[in-house]
Amino acid sequence: MSSKFRFLSVLLVMALALGIFPVTSAAASSIKVVKDGTTLSFDENPQVINGRTFVPYRKLAEEIGAKVSWDDASDKVTVTKGTKTAVLTIGSKTAAVNGKSVTLDAAPITKNGRTLVPLRFISESLGLWVSWNGTSKTVAIESKKTIKHEMGTVTLNGAPERVVVLFNGMVDIALTLGVKPVGAVESWVEKPWYHYIRSEMTGVKNLGAETQPNIEAIVALKPDLIIGSKLRHEKIYGQLSKIAPTIMTESVFDWKEHIKLAGVALNKEENANQFLQDWNARVAEFKQKMGSKAKSTEVSVIRFQPDGIARIYVSGFAGTILEEVGLSRPKAQQVEGKVVVDLSSKEQIPMLDGDVIFDITSSWGNNEGFKTAEDWTSSPLWKNLKGVKNAKFYDVNDITWNMSGGARAAKMMLDDLFFYFDLE
Repeated sequence: MSSKFRFLSVLLVMALALGIFPVTSAAASSIKVVKDGTTLSFDENPQVINGRTFVPYRKLAEEIGAKVSWDDASDKVTVTKGTKTAVLTIGSKTAAVNGKSVTLDAAPITKNGRTLVPLRFISESLGLWVSWNGTSKTVAIESKKTIKHEMGTVTLNGAPERVVVLFNGMVDIALTLGVKPVGAVESWVEKPWYHYIRSEMTGVKNLGAETQPNIEAIVALKPDLIIGSKLRHEKIYGQLSKIAPTIMTESVFDWKEHIKLAGVALNKEENANQFLQDWNARVAEFKQKMGSKAKSTEVSVIRFQPDGIARIYVSGFAGTILEEVGLSRPKAQQVEGKVVVDLSSKEQIPMLDGDVIFDITSSWGNNEGFKTAEDWTSSPLWKNLKGVKNAKFYDVNDITWNMSGGARAAKMMLDDLFFYFDLE
């Protein structure tokens, strides 16, 4: 076969997992490919091979303005668009993007005289958004993405590569989705980065505090996307949006909404959906193992503050997770509209009680919180609490139970609940 013929017949595979999709020619003929709202036609129908959707590439390459070349001697396919170059080898899961080695989930192959290469890899490396609608059997390819956020809408002209993240929960989420930001605000404690993510943050620019990020440092990074929070950054949104397209979330701890938003913006929607699917399965497992005990078990989350007060966490990050897994909260702590309730008098100690008490003082970052804890827990009222008397008082990590607010932190907290309720 001539190299010219092979070049003209290059195909692009859509490496989306379609386990529920039958591998039949009828199914293949019904697959539709839509790019920016326009249905594409091909000289060969899209088809499913080993659970993957393969799409003829030549027309798509023309649509996205990419150039393709074939090296007959080395069996290599090179795809170039703008400043990006992707090189793939037939039969190998190792490819390269701008000289950097990456691993594919499917190796390029030859079939019936055609060369097939994985589309998801190409789409990510060339900045295209790709999604699959199983109901309509449609592959949607987008060269631009308009995203609605808490302070308006923003249009991205390509999948972002230089991302700046301005709150801790989104730092966790970006890493969870496989995206290392070029710049991020520092962690609240364990600075510059929480220990549980530190190994993945090498080379990331420290942009200072979440409440006051360094604008000049952000400008110097030349980001193509900034993700912040209206709660923290509403006043500087105008400045940020002049630097780069900027997306704002409402809060800093609604991690499930944040991972959905980040999945779309960062071209990692499949990763986000998989994480949430795994999360839902883990929550269902917890509920199944707890059974009716969950509803009758009252859980308290507390912290002793450096200023001498005791704090009850009514809602917030940990509270939403406790509610989702079906655990109850003490009636004395159910204060509508409150995220936290601060107690200044030891006569209020009974309000801290629960069948199980989780104390997140441990990661406060200094010894003052522990001094407060010693003062409060030395009271006779403390020793009468149910959770204390029944040895159901546990020190847990404030970072993963509260400070981080990210998806991975949520999973770590859920793992803690499995452990402390002896469900593993």
